[in-house]
Amino acid sequence: MSRYTVVCRTKKYGVKAIITIAILFILILFEVLGGRSYFDEILGLCSMLYMILLLFARRLTNEDKISVLLLLTVICIGVLSNIYSKINVSLYSILIDLVVESKFLWVFFGAKYFVTQVEMKDVSRILRPFAKLFAVTAMIFALISQVVNIGMTGSERYGLKEFKFFFPMSFQFLAVAMVAVAVISNKQSRKNYRYYICMCIALILATKSSPLLFSVFFLILLVYFKKREELKTSTLVILGILVLILGTFQIQTYLLNENAPRYLFFYYGGKTANTYFPFGAGFSTFGSDQAARNYSELYFRYGFNGLFGMNQKDGSFLSDTFWAMALGQFGWIGFALYVIVYIRIFNSIKKVKLNLEQRAFCYAAYAAQLIHAVGSAILSSSAGVISAIAIGMVLGGSYSKNRNKK
Repeated sequence: MSRYTVVCRTKKYGVKAIITIAILFILILFEVLGGRSYFDEILGLCSMLYMILLLFARRLTNEDKISVLLLLTVICIGVLSNIYSKINVSLYSILIDLVVESKFLWVFFGAKYFVTQVEMKDVSRILRPFAKLFAVTAMIFALISQVVNIGMTGSERYGLKEFKFFFPMSFQFLAVAMVAVAVISNKQSRKNYRYYICMCIALILATKSSPLLFSVFFLILLVYFKKREELKTSTLVILGILVLILGTFQIQTYLLNENAPRYLFFYYGGKTANTYFPFGAGFSTFGSDQAARNYSELYFRYGFNGLFGMNQKDGSFLSDTFWAMALGQFGWIGFALYVIVYIRIFNSIKKVKLNLEQRAFCYAAYAAQLIHAVGSAILSSSAGVISAIAIGMVLGGSYSKNRNKK
């Protein structure tokens, strides 16, 4: 099957590869500028329609077909929850939240099927020099920032200054770092390790839990997959213990503290799921950005309007967690199905033929974002969409290679 190409000097690049790079560039530009845009929501909506078309055209693998159907079921449960609870009946608000809270998965699947092996090769050829430069300069500036204030650091933790590079927040830096690692890992080489080390040093100096987890997971798995091809249960247990050790501060401060906003969201998320069982409260009602913007009726009921960072004037903590949102809005059944979709994606990584660097990246990047979602809304953010594209296009290239063999 022929493909559309763009000729640059003497080299040809696929149009789909150019589109992928353009999408990444726009998303990253908005992260650097720090301004809010609806580009990631538009991308999420387009990806949803794209995957539904592929579903009806029977172009999905059986595994992905089940995951997409489960995701559509969760969305239906969310809408039914709105009808059942009657807390938010604004069609516009519901549709916006519907896209926002599912866009990570839609964009992941979209990238996986849009970016084939050929496109991934083109993307890597174009972006590899920039990715390497990004890794090296990030490490250099991260080290300099520890002794000289060059405007790339934030708060201080563990005696180290939080390095953000030229992004407003460290999680945005992590998302772009994931793209860089995804691009570099497409062609396995021992020389790549120098760039991985540079990237991980810069991310560790970000001092936040998600960059730290990704770096540690990635480096450990790079060594692990040199000796073993599959991730064993015992290894997952060890990594889980490592998560608890590295996240002790966050767990004690945010999840075990009864006055912490994240604790309150998990507590009242369960209470909401019980109140509106078997459904939840519905889209735009609890823990989401739309619920904060419209200041949900539930927040008055739970007394959030009298709490710092959770009231109508200052709602900085109102959309600070993802999983609690899913529990409150979709209920116990919808939450369980939602979690199953994410678990199915994690399990699917081992079924794809990847080189060891790609395998280490996919596991580390995906796990880091899922864990990060406990204490943030990363999976419904534009930065999360960037990481979804990075993971999706790595898996997509290998999936297309496997399909072509069949």
